[in-house]
Amino acid sequence: MMRAVALVIVGLCVAPTLGQTISEIERRDGKPISVYSLTEHIWMTPDYTSDGQVCQMRLFPKRVGLGTDYLSHQLPFEELKFILNRLLPPPARGIKGELFGLTDTGGGIAWTTYPYEKAVFVFTFPLRINKEALKQSESYSFSADEMSLYRKPSKTPPSDNDFDNSQTDKLEIVTIKWTGRKCAGT
Repeated sequence: MMRAVALVIVGLCVAPTLGQTISEIERRDGKPISVYSLTEHIWMTPDYTSDGQVCQMRLFPKRVGLGTDYLSHQLPFEELKFILNRLLPPPARGIKGELFGLTDTGGGIAWTTYPYEKAVFVFTFPLRINKEALKQSESYSFSADEMSLYRKPSKTPPSDNDFDNSQTDKLEIVTIKWTGRKCAGT
């Protein structure tokens, strides 16, 4: 008797998923989005302007692919650099903008911004702070001279090696936004 009740319960739970159609899934979960496989480890989703030009791309780690399962959350830097230089070659970026390579933090994440004349690259990664270490450390203020040592010069021509790989062990998302192109629906 217990076995029959268990089979009925399993049957009721499984039955709704057996006959689903694409229209039922889209009605419930929305339309699918375009996702492109750029390399063995990198996916890309684009957004477009109303006239069909790409206005933004998000690159993120490929976790599941045909015949592969990856556990890494990070983007491999050499693959990423190759893809960024292919998607938007240095000559097409324009001159580097102000505050090139500046990193901001907030809400458990950090993002480094690389602005150019024609596009902006934003590298996003998790930021984990050891609360115990904060209790023991004293504050330190950087002088303007010290800060200039850490920033890459702006208003200079772009190159294949513009991006900082100091966060490569943590980098999870890269967004490319074209300046002067408004994404449809935003």
